[in-house]
Amino acid sequence: MAEEPRVFTVSPWGYRILLPGLIGSFFPPRLIAPGFEWMARGSLIAASGLLFVYLRVRGARRRAAILAAAAVLATPPVSAVFANPFLVEPFALALLLFALIAIEGGATPWVVALSLAALSLSKEIWVLLLPVIFLREAPEGAKAAGLRTLGMAGPAIWIGLLMRGMWIPQGGSQRPGTDYLATLGSMGSSVAVFAPQFLLGGLSIVALVALYRPGARDYARRHVFTIAPLLVLPLFAAAYTGEGAATSFFADDVRRLLIYVLPFVAALAVFLDPGHDDQTEQLWGSPILQRLAIAFTVTLMLVPLGLDRYSRIDLSTSRDGPYVLGFVRETLKTGRKLSRGETVVFDPTQRKFAWGVSPPNELSKLRFFLRSGFGPQAHYGVDDIRMRATSATLIAPVLEARALNLTLTVDARESAWITVLAAGERIGEVLVGPQAVKATFEIPATNLRRGDNPIELRCEKAPTALPRLLGLELRQPLASR
Repeated sequence: MAEEPRVFTVSPWGYRILLPGLIGSFFPPRLIAPGFEWMARGSLIAASGLLFVYLRVRGARRRAAILAAAAVLATPPVSAVFANPFLVEPFALALLLFALIAIEGGATPWVVALSLAALSLSKEIWVLLLPVIFLREAPEGAKAAGLRTLGMAGPAIWIGLLMRGMWIPQGGSQRPGTDYLATLGSMGSSVAVFAPQFLLGGLSIVALVALYRPGARDYARRHVFTIAPLLVLPLFAAAYTGEGAATSFFADDVRRLLIYVLPFVAALAVFLDPGHDDQTEQLWGSPILQRLAIAFTVTLMLVPLGLDRYSRIDLSTSRDGPYVLGFVRETLKTGRKLSRGETVVFDPTQRKFAWGVSPPNELSKLRFFLRSGFGPQAHYGVDDIRMRATSATLIAPVLEARALNLTLTVDARESAWITVLAAGERIGEVLVGPQAVKATFEIPATNLRRGDNPIELRCEKAPTALPRLLGLELRQPLASR
């Protein structure tokens, strides 16, 4: 994402553009990978300082706030983020704390709106802060509180709607349905694995003990609609049912995602301090800050307009990071070559990459153009490319919806007809057999779109004939150059 932050990699709900956009804008390409680790460490440092401020806003004494911030840094969720620094958790945690300080520190509506807008570009948990805003505004009446909450959430809602408007989904693509019974069963069988994660290194026990204090119980009541979802959501996020795979449970995801509940657990724990003041402090009020908040909020609201309306196939069901990275890189590289009038040749004898076997710097040899029907994980293949199902899909990425010539070189164990379809319409067919056949098909511009274009190959005898793809070429017809 940091290499091409303007191009969607997943649908808008899961597209966390802010951190990759910042890294892609301020770091040179060779420093993007280490830049994520630097940002993770810097974000955790910022988050610890913001947590100290938040606890002070909530009435904690300086010593208690320092101890709580140090304890949070020693919890398993914080250590878990370093296992994969490419995730947004440290950065989003800092933004979450900024939002909490703004909400509970008496910030103006524009400052709160800015914090929610920034968080919405990093993590979807911003919606869980709306009950905190509403309950804080509740003394003015339910209607007034609802309107004020909606007003502060307005920029974040606008960003979400605008991102949805910029997204061009793949027509006819269907995500596998969620098997909720299998998900619950996966959770149940993994209780012994993930249950200890909720101890948060013992900090949860301290927070539970602190509930004997009336102030702690009042804090828990005011934040229960935020804390409860943050405790439950990691379980559903860790239960994976994508790409038709059997449901499995990723306990490490539970530990990592529990990082978002740490500010609330720490806020409860500091109530054990006998000198804790239940009154919150007010930190905001500068006119300059108000104007800056307005300017930054408006800027963030315009960010989605800079997104590229490249129609990306659904990659959200894959947990295979190298494949997603290689696919995104190579599709855009191929599209740019085609737009320059170059002929793109995919030679299976030269494109061989197997994750864990091939050197990582050879990811460009990934057979990204194989989508389905060529066997499991055909993109990681190093052997012959054979059509295993009666329907297989190739990917033709283009940046301009112009006519393309698709050239296939194919043989098969026995004679069989292969039909080529684009956008569901028949483009042509070819008879293949033991002797290699080279056939060119012109795909009309009306059957293409800017994005990843699925090209379907149909062969009723594929399970026995096993057509073998010996070469694939994409080029612009001479008339369109």
